[in-house]
Amino acid sequence: MAALVVLASVTRARADDATLNGLLRRADAVAHEVARVRGLPLKHPVPNDVVGRDELRARLLADLAKDKSAAELAAEGFASERWGLIPPGTDYQGLLVDLLTEQIAGYYDSDTKKLTISRSAGDDKAWAEMVLAHELDHALQDQAYDLHRFEDLPDDEGDASLARHALVEGDGIALMLEVVAARAGDSINWADSKIPAMIEKGMSTPGPGTDKIDRAPLAIRDSLIFPYRAGLGFVAALRHHQPWRAVDAAYARPPRSTEQVLHPEKYLADEAPVPVALAAPAALPGFALSHATVWGELGFDLWLRSPGVADASAAQAMIAAHAEIETLAVADQKAIDALRKAGGASALLVPVPLQRDDVH
Repeated sequence: MAALVVLASVTRARADDATLNGLLRRADAVAHEVARVRGLPLKHPVPNDVVGRDELRARLLADLAKDKSAAELAAEGFASERWGLIPPGTDYQGLLVDLLTEQIAGYYDSDTKKLTISRSAGDDKAWAEMVLAHELDHALQDQAYDLHRFEDLPDDEGDASLARHALVEGDGIALMLEVVAARAGDSINWADSKIPAMIEKGMSTPGPGTDKIDRAPLAIRDSLIFPYRAGLGFVAALRHHQPWRAVDAAYARPPRSTEQVLHPEKYLADEAPVPVALAAPAALPGFALSHATVWGELGFDLWLRSPGVADASAAQAMIAAHAEIETLAVADQKAIDALRKAGGASALLVPVPLQRDDVH
């Protein structure tokens, strides 16, 4: 999906179209400013517009349908339900679109090459300019590195996909903050760990206009915030006394797992994840593969912290795991419906828990 700004902790005032339209008329000037701070060339102007909530929701639905078929979304929701990440009966697609519609302040679409600002960005000029700078950074990333190709991984490579998206969004957050600092005649000392820690904490703090995401299932909420919060920490680690070239290099050698994002020293040491391949157990006749993906540190962390799934004592044994996760279901749809009504579990964790030293 398009690169988005989802900063739940920022207070947003009521939308002012005159402010937003005036800002977009300055988009070319801001783009050159962003290019100067970020050190990436602006190869051509970036088209832009402002949309209201209804139009935003319609575009999100269209983008979601473009990225994944209805069957793929249903399988993803089914797997999330069976693993206990969302409550039974959750409208998974509706939940995602509702959350994004509430939280998105702007987005850049790497397919259309167009930047869109939501009216929810409000009439706070400073906040709206931060959103614009963030999205223009995504446009520069796209012009330099082709974001569509960069983030186009197989659907079953969920952990690697999240890791790459964290680089993209962390880049955007760090750039946004550097633009603000530069305008004040200041700079950011990324070697000071308190700076990204303070900003990451702010992203996790509930605020006005965040009702839906505050009430969302933990796994959904934290996976949406992860690219921004952890991505900033990752980029900040790369920027320790280093210019933006250190971040540019990560697009040539992107992080391969959420563990590398959460622990940048593992990325810098090129400590690669160990792949674990699975096959449906032969002892389960009548079952078929419903959904497959890869969980890394983030996936196992979200699963272990989800209500009623596992106690904290299991976390340390599995938190560094990096394994393919398969969700099996009775192949016949009527049987699936009957299984759901009966409360039967169709999700299986295979293989058995691995030793911490065996996987990364």
